[in-house]
Amino acid sequence: MNGLIEWFAKNGVAANLLAIFIAIVGVMTIGTLRQEVFPEFSSDIISVRVVYPGAAPEEVEEGISQKIEEAIYGLTDVKKITSSSQENAGSVMVELNPGTDAARALDEIKTRIDAIDTFPDDAEEPLIQEQTVEEPVIAVAVAGQVEPRTLRVL
Repeated sequence: MNGLIEWFAKNGVAANLLAIFIAIVGVMTIGTLRQEVFPEFSSDIISVRVVYPGAAPEEVEEGISQKIEEAIYGLTDVKKITSSSQENAGSVMVELNPGTDAARALDEIKTRIDAIDTFPDDAEEPLIQEQTVEEPVIAVAVAGQVEPRTLRVL
């Protein structure tokens, strides 16, 4: 390693050419960088929510939650299934094994739930989605002995 550094120290033209090459490649690739204020992180959780207007929690449990659990049961990528039944709606949270392709698992779950034809007539279509976590990249606070409007501008 010391020999390489010594060679670049003796050959200034090569060092300058390398620096220019690195700068050009950096400028060319800057447009491909993703910039997000709130980047999304996959949480390996898929939620299924079904609205069942006018139903008691027991009816939601029997007519919605249990059927969804039975349909999902047996998928290889599922780590844990948690359901909740309340008045007028039921929700099922499916936790996937780490490293699972969430898009593929979401498709499998949608396919199995769409195959359920014994939902109550009054139940709405299931809402199936992958849970994502949005976290701010940075938080900035500005303080000073000036008017609030000036702080907002800054």
